[in-house]
Amino acid sequence: MIETTGVTIREASQEDASATGALSEASQDELGSIGKHRYWLTQQIDRGDVLVAETSEGELVGFVVFNHNPLEEHEHTTVYYLCIHSAYRRHGIGKRLMEAVAVDARLFGNRRIKLKCPTQLSANHFYQRIGYTLERSQAAQEDSRLNVWTLSLRNNL
Repeated sequence: MIETTGVTIREASQEDASATGALSEASQDELGSIGKHRYWLTQQIDRGDVLVAETSEGELVGFVVFNHNPLEEHEHTTVYYLCIHSAYRRHGIGKRLMEAVAVDARLFGNRRIKLKCPTQLSANHFYQRIGYTLERSQAAQEDSRLNVWTLSLRNNL
């Protein structure tokens, strides 16, 4: 069993770019093409829109990429990627990263968090367990579908 009490959630820095890239490549089945978008990921890090989970030994074991939408008609934060090292899944790290995004979204003044997840991924069960509501399912590329999940920030955390 993996001990996760020594895991710290913090804002990513450019020094984390290589580790987040490697972690995303190891999770390519779930994340798709994020590894091909390293420049975009480094931009998100510069903007402060990436949080990482790091062990007390300095190993990066997860990250989340998000963006706050400041437009009044939207008032939501979008989560683009949540990635947890396979050996560290089901130990609460993903939940802690998503809770940290929710805290940040509230501080930004947003009312909800939205994300999309391919229907075939087990991550859909995770989002439901941590309080997200399935808003709809929509067509994606080549006969695939995406579930659209929303978390209201008014009543949670």
